[in-house]
Amino acid sequence: MKMTSALAGVLLSAVTSLAHAAPIDVSYTMSGSPEHWLFDFSVTNNLGGSNDLYLFGVRLLVPQVSATPNGWDTLGSSGNWSLYGGSNTEYNARWITCPSASCPIGHPLTAIQAGQTLNGFLVLDGELTPPTEVSWFAVAAGGTYTGPGCAFICGAPHDNPGFEGLAVQVANPVPLPASLALFMGGLGVLGAAASRRKSRVAAG
Repeated sequence: MKMTSALAGVLLSAVTSLAHAAPIDVSYTMSGSPEHWLFDFSVTNNLGGSNDLYLFGVRLLVPQVSATPNGWDTLGSSGNWSLYGGSNTEYNARWITCPSASCPIGHPLTAIQAGQTLNGFLVLDGELTPPTEVSWFAVAAGGTYTGPGCAFICGAPHDNPGFEGLAVQVANPVPLPASLALFMGGLGVLGAAASRRKSRVAAG
């Protein structure tokens, strides 16, 4: 009975987290040293439908875009979305992949489709101390979005829903030392032996 309740709780938790998933998830990994931090941003499109992300950007103090995903280009100077209902945040590292209607011949179209994640948005930042969170924006094309979290460019006459948020660093997993794994395995063997001894005593 307890196992059934626990399983139901896990399933309910999973369904709830899916129901409240952010329209767009942005996170990053980071490496480097003071004044030479390398950020790798990862963008997940949870919008659904035909809302493909084609425009993405972040704000850092002293940014220099060092790489773009295949099929994406850097987008000139910084800018904000205040004219469209967004914030006054000046995004100074920006990327774009060309929407299908205006793609030059031969340009690979790699918009982030619903349900997809794309990383490789790399930025070098010259700050002494890295930020604990990074402001970002993303804009979709090819459909409309009326769900929660729409920050700007939503509703008629626009069909390019835009979003803003804060990205947080994803810690790289640290592998357990081999000696610790052996130690924990040894504890398991000792525990099993003690349990068998206790069973024999109880039976005798």
